[in-house]
Amino acid sequence: MATRCPAVFSNRRCSIKALYSSLVEDPDLDFINGFRQAISDVNVQQLIRLFPEAQKRKILDGTLLWRTVQCIHESLRRRRRLFEKEARREAIEELIEFAEQIGNAIRKGELEPDRRAHMHLITVFKESGAQAQGIAFWEWLEGQDDQYVGLDVYGAAIELLAVNGTPLRELEQLYERALQRFPASFNAYHLSPEAVVPDREKAIEIKGISITLLQGILTARLMRGESRKAYLALDTALRLYPVLTPPRFFAIFVEERPLAEAYTVFALACRAGIVLPFDTARKVLTALRTNADLSSHDSHVAALRQMLSVVYMYIGAGGFITSNVVNETVIAICQILRLHGIAGLNAEQKKRLVSSTLDAIRKTLEMFARYGATPGISAFNSIIVNLGGYGQSKQIITVALRDAQALGLEANHVTRRSILAAAGMQDNKEYVAEIWQDLVHVIEQQGKKPEATDYYVLVKAARMSRGVEFAEEACQAAKAHLPEAVLQNIIERLRSPIEEEQASGQGEVLDVSSLLAKMEQLRADLAVLDERTLSRPATHNFAEQRLPMFITSLSAQQNLPKQEQRTFYDELTTEQEPAKAAALPEEPADALTDASTSEAGTSDAPTQDALTAHASLHASTPSPAVSTSEIPFGTLRYENWKTINYLLALAEVNDNAYNSAVDKAITAGMAPPPREKVLRTGSGQVRSYYGLSDTNSTVAVDEGTGEVEQIEKGRSEILRLRGRLAEV
Repeated sequence: MATRCPAVFSNRRCSIKALYSSLVEDPDLDFINGFRQAISDVNVQQLIRLFPEAQKRKILDGTLLWRTVQCIHESLRRRRRLFEKEARREAIEELIEFAEQIGNAIRKGELEPDRRAHMHLITVFKESGAQAQGIAFWEWLEGQDDQYVGLDVYGAAIELLAVNGTPLRELEQLYERALQRFPASFNAYHLSPEAVVPDREKAIEIKGISITLLQGILTARLMRGESRKAYLALDTALRLYPVLTPPRFFAIFVEERPLAEAYTVFALACRAGIVLPFDTARKVLTALRTNADLSSHDSHVAALRQMLSVVYMYIGAGGFITSNVVNETVIAICQILRLHGIAGLNAEQKKRLVSSTLDAIRKTLEMFARYGATPGISAFNSIIVNLGGYGQSKQIITVALRDAQALGLEANHVTRRSILAAAGMQDNKEYVAEIWQDLVHVIEQQGKKPEATDYYVLVKAARMSRGVEFAEEACQAAKAHLPEAVLQNIIERLRSPIEEEQASGQGEVLDVSSLLAKMEQLRADLAVLDERTLSRPATHNFAEQRLPMFITSLSAQQNLPKQEQRTFYDELTTEQEPAKAAALPEEPADALTDASTSEAGTSDAPTQDALTAHASLHASTPSPAVSTSEIPFGTLRYENWKTINYLLALAEVNDNAYNSAVDKAITAGMAPPPREKVLRTGSGQVRSYYGLSDTNSTVAVDEGTGEVEQIEKGRSEILRLRGRLAEV
């Protein structure tokens, strides 16, 4: 029997109740809610099951389709991080098949077109390694109308084609084609070498700008070695969006350019308060550590100081640190004991060096602990080998194992190998035998036998401690489980002349006083880092600090006097009277002019809504906009312009070095070397020893003579580097 509404509640109440009942019972609404929940949970398997029914019910509007492809994209990134190699490929294949299914449905007209979805779909194909499927989808898309294709879609396509090996000339043509296809929605800002903005002190809203298109061509240029145009694209992005330039713009430079350039690009982002992916910060730290020259204590300590600068700038920008950062830093500090000439020091000198190194490690661990970042077992393994072994301190091994245990870390197989290696360097054959027996006992308890690597470590330890007889007995016991050829190689190495093991580094002389003085500089940097992070602020005020932006001196850097440089910048970047803006603290002169002393995808681009909201937020206040690092936008734009000039000059030197290497190889009748190999460490510029504690000192800045000829030369050099000399 139907329920009737009393007259007192009127017919309106009945209508509302009827409407409510129909909504609750709407099967499509229940289905849509379930579909949306699967997206929120990043449950791609559930989406794959629901997708055919979603097509049948015709509920996939543009927004829901876009969010579906976003979900596939996020799942792809998670699977690439979490799955082992074989399982990862299988898991990714499932996503590729689903992406193809969606792409085919779009081509058949079974789904509403949505340019955001198309952009993400192209990126999924690129990042999953399914370039052929992505290119086929793009070639169909480009022939469709503007419902299917926009500037962002072109940007994603350019990146896809760049990864697939398309020549840069064709990619530049595609970029120009995009600009010509959308002349009404685009404007001249992308094409302007200096990207003049209406008000350099504020955030801006410019409709029609596609940051994804700019990112696409920047990526293509970097991958093909066109560094100048890539830096100019970065310069444009920084002028338009000084605090909203997507992290991918910076991360790709870290991936593709030499260390000296990568370091400064990383610092550029941090100065603006842009938090880069943790993996990008880790790559910079690893590159600094692995490129340090162990034959030079100056070079190695400089690299350590630069690593601390990277950590500080990353924390100051709002980044987080993990055990990986702690491990990288501790391992790098430990490697001081591997410097050439350490073996020639006497016991007392080694003791002083171990004490100084251990003190630096403790300070570092205390600072990191404030951020909840503790060392992993690999850090303690490094302490054991380097301080315990090369530093010849048995006590350090005991302390390291105790400290690791206090942190809840368990010694692993690498730990036992590390102790064995350290025992050999301590010239203690009884200790070597004891550790080997412990190692074998633990392995056998696990139902295993020592591996070939274990025997190689034993052989080296035995030779250094003159315990060859014991090692030979141990090796003979391996006949039952090691291949005959491997065992024979191990025994031959064991029986080779002992003198070879003792010769390394014994003839070198290391000035321990000089090294300890350099260590004092490292300790001074740690003191600054300790002071600035004491209250653990989420972000730091970089406006009042002179950040360590450079690690390489470059004599070709422009020497325009400060006022002339500012005047020239105003001429190039304004169409009105130049406004005065505060300057950041000066960078040290020796970082630039002293010749005696660098995973995100297209979805990281900010949406137009985000850019508009950001501009509106800052436009609502009369005071100049500032970054989260407290730097006014006008100052930040100017400082970025100067830094890009430095990077353009440095990139030119690096690229010339590569071209020279190619010419020499061709002349010699050899294959040209890979670009990555030549540019791995730059072109040999002298590193500047510039750390956090140096930024507290007063540095005289060489601004040139100010003479007319010198000023004109400096202006011409900037124009030349920026590709504008022909306009003079």
